[in-house]
Amino acid sequence: MSETALHNPTPFEKALEAAFAARSKTNECQAAAFDRFTKRRFPNRKVEGWKWSDFHVALRNFQPAGKPQTAVIAPSAFAALDPIEIRIVDGRIEMPGGDAPDGLRLGIMDTMASIPELDFHPIAALNVALARKAVGLEVGEGVTLERPILVRHINSGAGFSFGQSMMRFSEGARATLIETYEGESAGFYAHLFHKVLRDGARVKRYVLDETGASAITHAICATKIDGGARLEQTSLSTGGRLARHETHAHFWAPQASASIDSVSLLSADRHADFTSNVRHLAENCTVRQLHKGAAKDRGRNVFQGKFFVDREAQKTDAKMTANALLLSDAAEANHKPELEIYADDVECAHGSTVGALDENALFYLRQRGLDEAAARALLVEAFVGEVVERIDDDQVRDIFARKVKEWLDE
Repeated sequence: MSETALHNPTPFEKALEAAFAARSKTNECQAAAFDRFTKRRFPNRKVEGWKWSDFHVALRNFQPAGKPQTAVIAPSAFAALDPIEIRIVDGRIEMPGGDAPDGLRLGIMDTMASIPELDFHPIAALNVALARKAVGLEVGEGVTLERPILVRHINSGAGFSFGQSMMRFSEGARATLIETYEGESAGFYAHLFHKVLRDGARVKRYVLDETGASAITHAICATKIDGGARLEQTSLSTGGRLARHETHAHFWAPQASASIDSVSLLSADRHADFTSNVRHLAENCTVRQLHKGAAKDRGRNVFQGKFFVDREAQKTDAKMTANALLLSDAAEANHKPELEIYADDVECAHGSTVGALDENALFYLRQRGLDEAAARALLVEAFVGEVVERIDDDQVRDIFARKVKEWLDE
């Protein structure tokens, strides 16, 4: 431990050191990962890419306390879809009972190292060092899963926990993946997700983050997308004390494509951060990205998106849009769209807007009998509805629409 000791550690960093030292055994990869974390520590606002989501400040006085609460876990909002449900409760994996459907292999496996692009990511390094087991899942070649896969991340205590998942979707596979982040606790939870889409695979991924106002969440989804494969992703977050969801998508072969959509609905002093890095490493790949954020009270909406286009990635077609509504004077929206292009035959664009509700539209609705609250809610619902309506699964779309309405009703 002397080689990986932190200098002037915070109370939380001391707890992390103790947790790492208490592990019965660690391999060389985990030791190296913890060493990388000790050199970088939690990122702060002085680090590019983290200036609006300062984990160092959020966790500086974090005091892990108490054992996880043993409470009955309520059914998921997606229970009616009859999903294959996997739970990660305070870092502990609970696999579904019974036999898996034909063409699906799942189980609990040893944890993995991060991909090279994340080697210098401090929270990814911490996850590699401290996660104990990982969810392993593989969908076979040409298999279409009729039931969705549901991974529920449940943080029930005031401590800290880490989770990992590794999923492989073979050639021509079709699957729907749903992830939920749940729990009213004030704990810290970090998840590292590796996903591979082989040639011609198609995966729909839906993420719903509804943690408590005091929760601190960090999630990374790193996806390798091969030739002709497609990722369709939609995320909705109501934030927490600090909630950051990162998407890293790498196009490795021609004709790969993705849509990466997200919605933040923030009230009180909740904070949500959607950060993405899409790397085009092959020609003729397409991506569409749309973010919508609505913040009231002192809510803080962060969006950071980057398209990297390699010299070999000719014929790239990439478009990014981020729009935000500020529903109070104290609300914030921080957007950072980026393009880094080395190819010369591409179509790439990005746009960003931040504003308040249209007073003319409000006046129009008031003149037709709506009170101000109902008129404002209708306009916000239409604003974020552009993302929700892009979901092509009727049942999932209805659930997302209901979550939007519940937030507006509050």
